[in-house]
Amino acid sequence: MRSARFLAAVVGTLLISGTPITAAVREPASDAQTRAEARTSGTTLEIDWDQPMPAAESEALTKSLQGAAEEENVQTFMPKPNGHGPQYDVVKCDKANHIFTDRNGIFSVRYNCRFNNVNWGFKVSPKLVTIAIGDMKESGMVWHTATRKLGQNGHHTVPIYYQLHGTQGGVKDGDILHWSDRLTFRVNAGGREGTAVLNIGGTFKISRR
Repeated sequence: MRSARFLAAVVGTLLISGTPITAAVREPASDAQTRAEARTSGTTLEIDWDQPMPAAESEALTKSLQGAAEEENVQTFMPKPNGHGPQYDVVKCDKANHIFTDRNGIFSVRYNCRFNNVNWGFKVSPKLVTIAIGDMKESGMVWHTATRKLGQNGHHTVPIYYQLHGTQGGVKDGDILHWSDRLTFRVNAGGREGTAVLNIGGTFKISRR
């Protein structure tokens, strides 16, 4: 499985990478809290709880969502600096789907150079599916390079386990592509309900060879 760079966010924030995760919760004036947050350098997940709860309970829920600090087969999705600027994973023409994973989901992409487009897919991780209530709303994947916006795919309301997918045209060989999307869904974790917003995104380069 190739590594890639990936970025995401939910209402209560959970960020993910290969480094140990630290949990943080934004506190109102009292000990009662309404938003949970966990961080790594890869993705973000925020959950706004419907009702305030004690700080200790909020922190326990955050830790249960973020999972173990060290987890096998977890990759990150942002450019890797090598001392001479960032490096991007390369998606080559007409090869099988490149699969990029982290704790919040799986992103896949294929470069069809003959048609000057990329095919993509994203599926929310089973861990998040288990706490979701009802459908998720997708705002629509946005694509751009450093100099131009390529477009935005359609928005959808679909089951949380649905394989999101689409095609983006107008790409050129050698482009460094940036993508982002937002998924919103209700959750129930530990008997507490709230609203989650998962912002996903990342960067990769396309090449004919």
